[in-house]
Amino acid sequence: MDIQRRPIPGSYIVAADRRRMSALSREVQVEKVLGHSQDTTFLLVQADQPRADFLPNYEYRGDLFDRAIPGRSDQPLHLDIIQAAKAWEITRGSSAVTGAITDSGADLAHPLLQGTSWQNPGEIDGNGLDDDGNGKVDDKNGWDFSDDDKDSRDPEGTHHTHVHGIVCAQPGSGVSGVAPGSKAMDLRIAGGKRPFSSALLVESYLYALKAGVKSINTSFNIDAFVGDKAIASTYRELANQDVLLFNSAGNDSRRNPKRSQFDDLILVASTDTAEATRDQRSEFSNYGVGIDISAPGADIRSTLPGGRVGALSGTSMASPVVMGVDLLIQSAHPDWNASQRWAQIAGTSDRLEGDEMGYGRVNAGRALSETLPAPTLSVTTETFPNGQTMELNLRFDKVLDPASASHPSAFQVFNEKGEAVIKGAPKEVRLGTNQLRFDFARLPKGHYKFVASGQVLKDPFGQLLDGNKDGQPGDDLVVEFDRVA
Repeated sequence: MDIQRRPIPGSYIVAADRRRMSALSREVQVEKVLGHSQDTTFLLVQADQPRADFLPNYEYRGDLFDRAIPGRSDQPLHLDIIQAAKAWEITRGSSAVTGAITDSGADLAHPLLQGTSWQNPGEIDGNGLDDDGNGKVDDKNGWDFSDDDKDSRDPEGTHHTHVHGIVCAQPGSGVSGVAPGSKAMDLRIAGGKRPFSSALLVESYLYALKAGVKSINTSFNIDAFVGDKAIASTYRELANQDVLLFNSAGNDSRRNPKRSQFDDLILVASTDTAEATRDQRSEFSNYGVGIDISAPGADIRSTLPGGRVGALSGTSMASPVVMGVDLLIQSAHPDWNASQRWAQIAGTSDRLEGDEMGYGRVNAGRALSETLPAPTLSVTTETFPNGQTMELNLRFDKVLDPASASHPSAFQVFNEKGEAVIKGAPKEVRLGTNQLRFDFARLPKGHYKFVASGQVLKDPFGQLLDGNKDGQPGDDLVVEFDRVA
């Protein structure tokens, strides 16, 4: 069933600094403090009329999950495919590193999940007090935002239980998490008494941010979130605060799903695990330009409610595989920021056929053991039979530092006189941007030179662009073309 979205009358989300908060409390009814990010507080307010900085709070109804498909494997094939054992020679994950799972509630009594859940160090369980002052009473093991209480468990929560196990289940019964030494913060955001809303998702993400989490996985159908400014601004806020957001690409066999418009999160497609079709796109998986990376998502063996284990398929299973690799990298390199971690994950992935499965299929062994070479770019042009070039598509072979790629001198087009007639990228470059399209249709007749600067463009580790792919950083990528009309 499609997801239906409707604005909740009179309900808005506002991001305010301290001075603005004081004024808001006098002007409108503040229903709830949703959370904080540095000097900004996110508020849920009630107001008769919207204002420019009031973002609508939407209610969502329908099939929120990227539904898992029954699988048939009795072996954890995905761990072999991503070379988990090679990564585990370096680290199996640190207990000080936690990834948040926003989902429908997990069976945390499962034997293989014991000791894998995050424990709030600032909270004393059962004393009826909000010891750490985060607005939640007795939140020792996360929070159920769907019921607004401390119990994020669901003894029948198949989806969440399986995802949690993929991330950090303890080895046993043919199951192991990708990062079995790390922890998972379980945040229930659906399935309870409260309807799912923009405010609910925003609140759950800000909770994880306040707790210091640097990775969040949401295996939900977020196509309907496109156009929701409150959710989009929260994605942006967390990305700016060094958090990697992982989300399933979707199970509709669709090219360029709506969610691919989000450039502040990592969309994960699914590849097959069977020997005959290994590393091919799973039949159900979405794909396209906006997909960021792929991971095994077919027949993934993990934990199920009631102490069981079993296989499920879906991009919901692929996404936590990648977050697990991020937890391993955080454990091995606690000083790396989100840009560096993502560059390492993407840059060490195994390339797949075609350009619509992101940077490739994630490889944990390579991600933990290899040093990235200088970044390169690949170019395709749309050229008419008469030699006239209409557009240039620039694909990032490796992740570029967003600040360098957004610099006005990063990309330029020069005319025959050496004058720069185009400066800068055609859109803002974010961590989730992996391709740029330059439109030359409005350029007058003449000969031109497109230059991607080898002195400006760099990766998040500071390595300059290898524009001519000779193995030496610092050269420009140059493409000459003609306009004949």
